[in-house]
Amino acid sequence: MPMVLRKYISRSSRCGLWASQSGLALIEFAYALPFLILLTFGGTELANIAITHARVSAITSMTADGVARVRDRVDENDINDAIIGAKYAAESLDITGRGRIIISTVEDNAATTTPTTDQVITWQRCKGVKSVAAAQTIGTEGQVLTTGIGPAGRQISATPGNPVIVVEIFYDYKPIMSNMFFGPISIHYMSAFSVRDRTIQTLQNGQNLAATAKSTCNYYTA
Repeated sequence: MPMVLRKYISRSSRCGLWASQSGLALIEFAYALPFLILLTFGGTELANIAITHARVSAITSMTADGVARVRDRVDENDINDAIIGAKYAAESLDITGRGRIIISTVEDNAATTTPTTDQVITWQRCKGVKSVAAAQTIGTEGQVLTTGIGPAGRQISATPGNPVIVVEIFYDYKPIMSNMFFGPISIHYMSAFSVRDRTIQTLQNGQNLAATAKSTCNYYTA
């Protein structure tokens, strides 16, 4: 063994370098750091997904309740105001830029005498850029529904003289960081409220809004 190496080993032994373990914790932390980062970011993303679900659900109920509360008669302008309210309530989500709001009035189908599950969508208004397949919604304006609205076991139906406002919101979740943790997420909520104190159920246009100013479902704009 070279003399220089023997002197180095001798000095290291006297200084206790061979027995030192002060760097072990740093090495272990370096190995664990990537997993800690993934857990932190993933947990943050998961919490934001839960918050977004809660917000979309609340906005859906708020919009349906607001439209159902319009008294005497409902106007195109009332629907536009309800949509604007939903947009402001979910401003940070960009709910119409990344999704679609669908507002429908469902009434008992007076054209038949079948049970109350025979209903018709008398009018419908929409807002948002997201294209939603017809199979995903309760239906389109003028469509006759032969089953209740909503998931199996929790369906509701409009009874004669008691229309129901149904609001659906479809939303493509915007991740804080990346889709790599949970992939693309589509959120869908539906809420229904019975109409209160309204004598005229047909959608009015007292402000004489132009066709382009109405929130008809043939437009896909934010």
